[in-house]
Amino acid sequence: MIKEIHINNSSDLSWSDLPSVEKFLIRRSINDNNVEIPVCVITGNKPGPTFSIMSGMHAGEYSGIAASHKIIKTISPDNLKGRLIVIPIISVEAFYQRSMQLSPIDDKEVHFITPGNPNGTYSDLLIDTLFEIVKGSKYLIDMHSGEMVQALTPWIPVPMLGSLEMQNEAKLLAKGYKVNYIEYRHQLSTIPPLCISLAEAGIVNIWVEIGKNGFADINDINTHYDGIISALRSVGCLEGIPDRPKHKILKGKRYQINAKESGFWYPNISEGEIVNKNHLLGKLTDVFGNLISEYRAPKRSLILYYWTSPAINIKRKPYGYDWHSGLVSLLEIDE
Repeated sequence: MIKEIHINNSSDLSWSDLPSVEKFLIRRSINDNNVEIPVCVITGNKPGPTFSIMSGMHAGEYSGIAASHKIIKTISPDNLKGRLIVIPIISVEAFYQRSMQLSPIDDKEVHFITPGNPNGTYSDLLIDTLFEIVKGSKYLIDMHSGEMVQALTPWIPVPMLGSLEMQNEAKLLAKGYKVNYIEYRHQLSTIPPLCISLAEAGIVNIWVEIGKNGFADINDINTHYDGIISALRSVGCLEGIPDRPKHKILKGKRYQINAKESGFWYPNISEGEIVNKNHLLGKLTDVFGNLISEYRAPKRSLILYYWTSPAINIKRKPYGYDWHSGLVSLLEIDE
């Protein structure tokens, strides 16, 4: 049975004294904005911390959503210490509209919104409500993937925020994922504001990037799932020894190649590929196929992800966000 909860603020939410598994639709309306967030709360039979897992912030990133479904179906209260809050789809409106990256309601990028402005636009209310749901957590993992038009190499960005203890715990959450790369981010400019707000509330958090092109691929789903199980074991929420695969630590400056004109994009790279300086990344043509420009790597770099969609539009920059003109995201390799 799914219950509906209409809230005004966090005082309307309480996860104590719940049955072992409870499912909710959290609804909130302010001004003309109405948000809905599905939440499953699994309460363990033994005491422990509150651990939140969420996905579907960007609606075309499906492998994390599917992994959250698997978590809901397989985590038993009998084996859980503490409380697990699972949010399978943060942006339900975007999900049902098959939208990508930006909110279809107000064209905002919700990962870069700071909670605390429920009287703003739809996305402001959405993120503020999300924060109210999870703000009592000790740990949080936010699952991401490559969008429908992005080929992405799996890696785990770890915000190095808060006390040294919080930073070490964030590393523990990341170390169980069976991916090649972990990236420790120290500069605030490289960390989404939502992650910063979570850390300021005392929540150890990471986000993970696993999956590509909007596919709900079973291998990507299982990589998300297995990483979550390892994270839960790492902090004592589940019994068992967490996985500890070997990782490479990404170091170097991340940068992005954007188109200078609109047109048709022909990429010449693969996700996870290491390219040398002057490597041809791809070509941009006009609508007749005439070459506009070639794009080459300015330095030796790792291809984190690239846009697989040919449609490049430099004019669409809602709130200054340049996602529609993006071609390649790279990380400079320190020699």
